[in-house]
Amino acid sequence: MAIVPYLIGYRPDQGLVVVAFNNDLLTVAVRSDLPDQPSDRDEFVTQAVRMLVHEAAPRVALIGYGPGERITPYMHAFATALTAHNIAILDMLRCENDRYWSYLCPDPACCPPEGTPYDAGSNRAAAHAVLAGLVALPGKEALQQMLQPVGGEQRTIMTAATAAARARAEARLATPDLDEHYWFTEGLQHAHKCYQHARAGRPIPADDLAWLGVLLTGVLVRDISYTLHRRYGTHIARRLWIDVTRTIDPAYAAAPATILAFLALHHGETTLAGYAAERALQAEPNYPFARLILATLPYGIPPAESDAELDDLAKTITEQATRTPELAKPVLPTPPNLDRHT
Repeated sequence: MAIVPYLIGYRPDQGLVVVAFNNDLLTVAVRSDLPDQPSDRDEFVTQAVRMLVHEAAPRVALIGYGPGERITPYMHAFATALTAHNIAILDMLRCENDRYWSYLCPDPACCPPEGTPYDAGSNRAAAHAVLAGLVALPGKEALQQMLQPVGGEQRTIMTAATAAARARAEARLATPDLDEHYWFTEGLQHAHKCYQHARAGRPIPADDLAWLGVLLTGVLVRDISYTLHRRYGTHIARRLWIDVTRTIDPAYAAAPATILAFLALHHGETTLAGYAAERALQAEPNYPFARLILATLPYGIPPAESDAELDDLAKTITEQATRTPELAKPVLPTPPNLDRHT
């Protein structure tokens, strides 16, 4: 109960969280809204158990948030379905108004009928989550709002910086003797520069931020930028890509939002991953990588990537940039003042 808000990115007050373990490794943490119609309950449970079978999850814990009449029928249905698939149930809990009830503990001295009060914020697990750089916002609305574009004077400054960055890119794209590896090299160096700003706690200047947005429209620049969290740390990378997604010109938000979504997906923040992927699709409705992430979410958390896996990924991307450098070139969005029908 203490760690769940940090796994999903906010403090839930309704719905169901399924947490699965393989030995001591947490492999799945998914929060879902419960269907409005009781007739949809069996299909909901079937899909969730199918996901756990797919993940080969031998042990699970279920935490329901809300009143007993809403949560209890789902707990009974899950108990039957999980037992039928030989998945061990660690516990089944219901949380409401800072109290919890266990469906499995029969001892009233341990789990009294009136519920047991708890304070997740004072738990050691929560403290370790904070030290690891995880964040639990007050609710999912706050998580979603965190990714919305900035406005006011900051937006005016970024609009001007983006126009200048676009003109700079167009001039280089029109240069006949430009080194074919320029875009990948420039993208990698500039991504490092922006990460260094984030690591030092400095705001990224508008010109640098706009140039990053242009460079990230190159697929290989986007992909190599993702791998840099291996060097700078997940916490810094998360902060960087949230800031870039919010501040950048909305037309260029698809790539940084997708980087954030993929990073969140691999570190257990499935709700943030979903919102970031949706934010990417607001900028570019058919962005393939964002659509892929959204399609992956119902199947739980992928294992966190090891340093060796990230190093291999970076090596593969660099080799591809050597073979096909054109995949690092910017693909600039259509200017908003251009008639798309002409």
